[in-house]
Amino acid sequence: MKRSARAAAAALLAALALQMIASCGKEPSGPATGTAEEPETTAQEVREVQNVKLFDENGAVSVVSDTDALQPAADRLAALLEKRYGVFVSDGAGCVFRFVRAGEKDDYRISVEGTSVTLTAGSSISARAAIDEFMRRYTFGTDKTLSVPEGDIISYDCYKNKIDNSKLLSYIPSDSVKLIDTNGKGRIMSPEWIDSLIIVELRPLTASTGGTLANSYDLLDFYAEVGVNCVWLTPIYEYGPGGNGYGNTGVHRIGENLTGKSDQDAGWEEMKKFVDHAHEKGIYVLLDVITWGVMRGSELTQTHPEWFSGEAWGNDAFNWKNGELREWFTERCVENIMKTGADGFRCDCEPNYTGYNLFGDVRNRLAEQGKYVIIISEDGSDRKKTYDFEQDGVLWYAKKDRGGVYSDPTVWFVDGGLDIVESVKTGKGLGSAVMQNTKKAGSAKYYTNCITNHDYQKRIVLGNRLNIGYAAITAPFIPLWYMGDEFNCSWQPAVQYDLTVNYADAEKPANRRFLEDVKRMIAVRRTYKDIFEYWPDDHRKTNLCKVEVAEDTGLSAYARYAGDKAVLIIPNNNENISAFVTATVPFDECGIADHEKYRLTELWTGEVLGIFTKEEIGRINCYVPYENFAMILIEGL
Repeated sequence: MKRSARAAAAALLAALALQMIASCGKEPSGPATGTAEEPETTAQEVREVQNVKLFDENGAVSVVSDTDALQPAADRLAALLEKRYGVFVSDGAGCVFRFVRAGEKDDYRISVEGTSVTLTAGSSISARAAIDEFMRRYTFGTDKTLSVPEGDIISYDCYKNKIDNSKLLSYIPSDSVKLIDTNGKGRIMSPEWIDSLIIVELRPLTASTGGTLANSYDLLDFYAEVGVNCVWLTPIYEYGPGGNGYGNTGVHRIGENLTGKSDQDAGWEEMKKFVDHAHEKGIYVLLDVITWGVMRGSELTQTHPEWFSGEAWGNDAFNWKNGELREWFTERCVENIMKTGADGFRCDCEPNYTGYNLFGDVRNRLAEQGKYVIIISEDGSDRKKTYDFEQDGVLWYAKKDRGGVYSDPTVWFVDGGLDIVESVKTGKGLGSAVMQNTKKAGSAKYYTNCITNHDYQKRIVLGNRLNIGYAAITAPFIPLWYMGDEFNCSWQPAVQYDLTVNYADAEKPANRRFLEDVKRMIAVRRTYKDIFEYWPDDHRKTNLCKVEVAEDTGLSAYARYAGDKAVLIIPNNNENISAFVTATVPFDECGIADHEKYRLTELWTGEVLGIFTKEEIGRINCYVPYENFAMILIEGL
């Protein structure tokens, strides 16, 4: 398959969804332009594009920079062209790639005039982004002649072109929601929005733009723009003497430090206002509830000493054999949801303290009032009743327990020894420790991939797009991470719960670029819901298959598919290989073998690469930077 085949169909940019995915826009003077409102071309139209040849295989190019600041980027481009085309760098070459430093630090522009390509960037970070853009668009295929559309101009303006995924979110109120039989036996009926969940654990008290609920609305706006549609709030309850939230005075009292209100009724009203704003943004809210007991000296221990027995975590432990306590606690949980409008609970340490019946009763009593929620256990559950899924859906207990993961965090599918395709197909490393040792391992409907949470003692994403994207966002799991990982915030070795996350860090050039890439991954997931929000009753039967690659990328490539479409996810976790990877398309496994023609789209850019026959794309060649992955959409026509 030759890259030059693109010339016959390079302008098939009509899909409105792709307009949401691409953060870069071509200027009106370039070919194949179009906007979401008035696309110039449709899926039925093909416009010939005149290509200009820059050089042939083993030719010569000139790569120059007008500033030392962009020289590393120029050197990187020269090295990539040498690897891809065998060219050598010569000052007198007819083809010239020129790096010019100009404009805002986050922006870039690529312009083609004859055999001269000018890459204008405001910083080394944006220059690298420009190189990735160029390579993804123009080096696809096996052709050893590099050709680009004549007069092509690609520009990126961070403030004009940044992705806003908020338009892809919507809140479904309980009186309109449909229920899903989550465990196949009718014992767990989950609201339909569970299919679309992307969850961030949020602690307003240590978010620099938050502090109190009243100051945290911007956080909800931010996460809506990212495309996150669920926030798990760390405990909202009154701390009490020596408490930190995970130790508190009980589920009946909300914390003044969070609400800014000394009056309890006013405090709960602040919580409701926060939840209402979240719902307006299309975001669901989960409350974190503590069942081990309360802080020593709390009011409950004095007024109801019979509710307590022994100690937990150095404080007073609930006696769950006491029926009066169970009823009181159940009613308070129901009340918390009904008066705030929140959408469910994350249950700390459960099902180890109360088992399954208490929160099963909470779910049922809420349903009787027309409120349908999800309930997440921290520890693994048997999935027979009560819990929709557990916090740590991917955790290979044969290698580490939860405490081991918290002290030494692992992204299991990147650096933890689990192969993602094998794990999904066999259940290896999925679900509770008990279930992993049975034939039913991995057989539930939903599993999270918790990348980080408040208990982690260090950050783990660390600028590696594989850690958050390949392993979670494009994978068949519910992505879950602790606030700040979406922009690769700074960290220090300590329990993350206690550390302030500075959202101003999101404005740093490298972090802003990382954030835009995370938003792009989420845009792809939400745009192609039929592919990425597919949840069979048995997770092992999900729409995922292995993609064979010729190079040792260090990780398994995989495809997700539905109907006449498939998306290839091709990673590169090996810095010693070329950034150009050859993959074999699994037509049969994806159920797309019976088409005469196929349209290929590079989903990072939204660029339609062309229309090809099956033979032309049996093996595809694409650009995959280190610690990143390709997303190639294949549509049968």
